[in-house]
Amino acid sequence: MTVFKTFWKILNKNKITVIIYTVILLIFGASNMQTSENNMSFVASKPDVLIVNYDEEKGITKDLIRYITENSNIIDIEKDEEKINDALFYRDVNYVIYIPEGYNTDFMNGENPELEIKSTGDYQASFEEMILSRYIKLANIYQKNIKDEDDLISKINDTLSKETEVKITSKLDTNTLSKATYYYNFASYSILACLLLIVSLILSSFNEERIRKRIVVSNTNYKKHNRVLLLSNCCYSLVLWLFYVAISFILVGDIMFSKTRSNIYYKFSCFNNLCNNNSIFHWKFSNK
Repeated sequence: MTVFKTFWKILNKNKITVIIYTVILLIFGASNMQTSENNMSFVASKPDVLIVNYDEEKGITKDLIRYITENSNIIDIEKDEEKINDALFYRDVNYVIYIPEGYNTDFMNGENPELEIKSTGDYQASFEEMILSRYIKLANIYQKNIKDEDDLISKINDTLSKETEVKITSKLDTNTLSKATYYYNFASYSILACLLLIVSLILSSFNEERIRKRIVVSNTNYKKHNRVLLLSNCCYSLVLWLFYVAISFILVGDIMFSKTRSNIYYKFSCFNNLCNNNSIFHWKFSNK
């Protein structure tokens, strides 16, 4: 019990440190909880794309370029392979699309023309893959039944102009949950700082030469001494954690008693069964 009591006496002398970190937590945590806003809106970002067109800019080729331009940031880079590779390496461009010569004619003749692709492989490149595959798959479906190019382009654009409806319904108070998140983001740093600093100070106190000599000459077994010291550290850690949890109940409130499980429902409409998460063309796009 002597070691246990000594541990808490040393802790009591350093209680100012715990108070300072707690005050810092309350100031920054409370200010962030007040200013945080829950944003459930979705804003799509546009990938940086380079189009290398070796075909005549007419018909389906022209419309494909127009569609990509409207849904992407077109990057102007010299059509040199070394510079293109450098742009991909330095993330100046996410996606490079090579349109081969005669693509328009071959596509209308159903000869399965291919688009060569280079990408960075990141999320922006994956997003551009979905944009491109949406157009290619839709064009392939219509091309099998429509031979007039102007009519084909009109049908494609009419279908692409339709928007998908997405509804998100959550039974969880996301605003309050966001406040709890901000609190525990700061609390983790405060808890860690208090644990490391206080435990280090206490252990260093027990390691002082004068104290260490007293422990050696005493009848206390060193194994028992270490076990009690470990138990004291565990008790302090538990008390500190409970203290910060108690503060969270005061600041955040009822969200701490609620379930974190939420129900989110998505309602969307797809055209011609083309909304398929697995239908991503990775390297080549064809009308197969």
